[in-house]
Amino acid sequence: MSVSHIKPHLRCLHGSGTALGHAVAERAVERAAGTADVAPPPVGPPVHVLVVHTGRSSNLRWSADGSPRRERFHAGEALVNPAGWAARPRWQDDVELLLLGIDPVWLEKLAAEGGATRPVGLAPRFHFTDPLLGMLLERLVAEYAGPGPADALYAQSLVQAAAAVILRVAGEGGTVPVREGGLPPRRLAEVVDFIHAHLSQRVTLADLAAVAGVSESHFTRVFKASTGQSPHRYVTQRRVAHARRELVRTSRPIAEIAAEAGFADQSHLTRTLRRYEGATPQALRDGAGGL
Repeated sequence: MSVSHIKPHLRCLHGSGTALGHAVAERAVERAAGTADVAPPPVGPPVHVLVVHTGRSSNLRWSADGSPRRERFHAGEALVNPAGWAARPRWQDDVELLLLGIDPVWLEKLAAEGGATRPVGLAPRFHFTDPLLGMLLERLVAEYAGPGPADALYAQSLVQAAAAVILRVAGEGGTVPVREGGLPPRRLAEVVDFIHAHLSQRVTLADLAAVAGVSESHFTRVFKASTGQSPHRYVTQRRVAHARRELVRTSRPIAEIAAEAGFADQSHLTRTLRRYEGATPQALRDGAGGL
């Protein structure tokens, strides 16, 4: 258990640390009021913070615009604190929380790239439920709790999706229109060629967006419009297809095939094949994978 990167007075169970660059995702424990080892700072963190309560129901007291408030939070209920905004939360019991801290500059850039008509800020939101937001944050944090390294492309996609929802539920000052259409055929072909040429390497949204000649946030939308799939799912399926082909056609070591296809190790390949193919690498090789 370590100190939270988002709120230093919290105890972090696991999380992304600084791996995401413009965001931090964590599962953490906040001690009941008066029992914490470190007192909460008098001002809020310099990042926008989404908090989703995941444990037992508990009462929360905080200040909003100078007025004291109190609500009972249940699992799945959330709040959004804009950067620098100090709500001075005081929980009645120790609570387990999912947190997502987002760099305000990056969020503003994301909104602008998405077509916001004017600067977009966040307003405080308390005691609300958004199942999609909770699911995205749960998956994002889980990506950093597994035995192997996190999938950077998947994690970045989840952060973008969560940020878009946060702008919807707490954004103020601008609107982000929905853009239609996909990549030009030549650009799409270049992106696909890049993916196939770099299957064994760490591929990020920034890499793919640069090849496509568009922003990261715009790339996710136009790529899905072009292929019907998210960048992460497309890349994963290409890796699965490559590994499947090599397993069936060759007798090369499974660990070697896993590395060549871009998986962290043989265990990572096995987990992914079970999810996508319903079979282990050895089962596919032995002809028991539905071939």
